[in-house]
Amino acid sequence: MEELERKNLLDLNSCGVAAYSAATIHRMKTELLLKADKPKPVDREKIRELMIVPPPVDLPCMPEFMITTINELVQALRSIFMKPEKKNGGEEERMLLEVFDVKLDEFLVRIEERLEEFLEGLRRIFGDKEIIDPRDIFSGVDRLEAARRFILLLFAAAKGVVELIEDDEHRLIAVKWNDRSGGAKGEN
Repeated sequence: MEELERKNLLDLNSCGVAAYSAATIHRMKTELLLKADKPKPVDREKIRELMIVPPPVDLPCMPEFMITTINELVQALRSIFMKPEKKNGGEEERMLLEVFDVKLDEFLVRIEERLEEFLEGLRRIFGDKEIIDPRDIFSGVDRLEAARRFILLLFAAAKGVVELIEDDEHRLIAVKWNDRSGGAKGEN
């Protein structure tokens, strides 16, 4: 390097001018880019005019989260009871009953007959046992018969013939024979 300087072959002034010029040009371009990044002032009124606000949506209320005071409940019941009855309402109800032709007495008699048959079957299932697993009652039958047996089991429990026992600790359910008329052996 010293040798080149002595012979005047190396001129660093021109290199410095070139580097300075390149740095200045680079700085100017960067400033232009930064100016382009600045957002333009926004006219808020134009945005509000263009924005469409939809109407509020009524969300469905779940009854568990709905708060109703006793006073509101009483007022609602009063308003229902104070409404005048429609005269044709009774006729409509009679027509509906005639269409369905519901004979309540026959229905209850059939339930009692089925319940007696079911209790005889339960006596056989219980045998000498006092408590059984409900699966013994429902084993070997189709779904329809299982549903019938379950409903009849509820009727029998309502009459006090059997008792449904739940063990919370072991999460088990059992059926206990509770008939006072003669026990599980069918003695009358």
